[in-house]
Formats: sequence, C-alpha cells, structure tokens
Amino acid sequence: MQKSTIISRACAMTIIAACFSLLLYASDMYAAKAKNEKVYVVKHFSKLRKNFGKSNTDKPEILSGPTMVQMLNDQSSGKVWQVKLGETTFKVTIQDKTGMSVEECLERLERVPKPYRKLFEIVSEDNKAGMAFYAELGGAAAHGSQNYLNMVPRADAFVIVHEAGHILEQRITSSNPKTLEEWKKAIEKDKVSISRYGDQVAHEDLAEFALVYALCLDSGKKELAELKKLSPRRYALWETILTTAKAAPLVAEQSAEAKSSCSKQDCSSNPEVGKAEATAPEKE
Repeated sequence: MQKSTIISRACAMTIIAACFSLLLYASDMYAAKAKNEKVYVVKHFSKLRKNFGKSNTDKPEILSGPTMVQMLNDQSSGKVWQVKLGETTFKVTIQDKTGMSVEECLERLERVPKPYRKLFEIVSEDNKAGMAFYAELGGAAAHGSQNYLNMVPRADAFVIVHEAGHILEQRITSSNPKTLEEWKKAIEKDKVSISRYGDQVAHEDLAEFALVYALCLDSGKKELAELKKLSPRRYALWETILTTAKAAPLVAEQSAEAKSSCSKQDCSSNPEVGKAEATAPEKE
C-alpha cells in the first residue's frame, strides 16, 4: 500500500472521529434543551482531565536556589528557585508558611503543555516573582496578570492553564488594545458557551477557552479538530494569541540570585493593574 494512501486513510479516520464526537455533542445539546439545561463545551471535554499532562516527558531541573526572599504580595518570608523545564527557564517562589516543597510545586507545572509554558517566562521577567505560591489569597485559587501569577497550594495544572489565558491575553493586549473586543465578537459568532464561569465576562470566557484548548492540545489532533468545529472563531483567535505572545529576554549577565531575589527596595510594591482573580475552574 502506498504511503500517500495510508496518510489519506489516517486523515479520513480523524475526520470521521471528529464528526462522531460532534454528533455526540449535538445529542447532548438536544437532551439538555429538553430539560431546559445549558450545554457547556468544557463539560464535553471533561473526560480529558484524567490524563492531562501525563504524556509530557520534560522534567524540571533546578538551576539555583533556594534563596531567601521577601514575597512580593505581602513582604512575608519565602524562598526562590530558578528552574529549567525543557527549553523554558523561569522562577518559582514559595511563601514559607505554605509548607510546600519545590518538588510539589514543580509536579503540577510539568503537566502544563509546552506552548503554554511561555507564561512561566512572562511572570519571571526582571523584578517579577515567577510562579509564586502563597498560603492563602483571600479565598481565590490564583491571581494572575502579565505582572505576576500568585497561587495557593490547591491550585492545580487546570488553574494554571486557565490563568495562562489571562496572562497571554494581557501580554497581547499591550500591543493590540482591541483583543478583548475581538474576543467578544468571537463569542457572539460562535453561539456556544464554554462554561458557566466563562459566561460571566469576556476575559473569563477567554481563560476558560484556554483551559479547554490545553486539554485538547494535550490529548491530540482529533480533540483539537473537534474543538475547532464547536468554536471556530475563538479557536482561531486563541491560536493567534498563543503563538504571538512573547516573554522579554532575560538579562544574561545577571546572576541567578540577582534575578530571583527581592530586596526590600525592589519588592516594596506589587502592581495589580488588570488583576484576574480565579476560583478553581469549574468541572462542568
């Protein structure tokens, strides 16, 4: 059998599988309408949560640390490490009173898909704390913006990819202020809800779509094709955001300690412009 024939059949099987999944989604929609219930895309892909990140083969390497620091958010005591995961170098900062080990933090970070790891770099730019873990954040699982990502111990990989939506969107909005307006138009044209939480406001819809896209990306081409059919406008816009957002290059001449540690004069404030607050994303 010729190689081109094999590839054509493989493509056909992928398309058939995606169409079958769409039929199941349509069936769920009709059933929900009969019960006067709303169908959410996140629920349709919830089965993908079980194995999320398990296929990632990159393992974190600690380059330096721990170094004692004052936490940016409240000036409490903590420690910082510089870490490399695959091709991504970033900082992990842990408040002492969390009782968390750096290994415990890294276990959830290594589950994040490679294209999303640029968020690690963005929040690790100069004078930022990187992936920061606090004992509590006023009831929220995480606070995220392009200036920081603060999390509590219960924040898992799903919270992190949700926050990636906020962080990457804000990075793109810095150069394209109409990003959220474009997202609102995509919501209107797609005519489908991602999640109950996302229905509240456009930037949360974007973050919830980032979560669903991460689930599909981790699972494979079939799931991505299915998501694209369900929400084509969001899909195209998110891929633009995901591929365009970049972190500023690190200053190579600085030592790891100088880049990572926060002296009193450097950490006297923590600007929270455009803060996005998250509870754990819903398991619809």
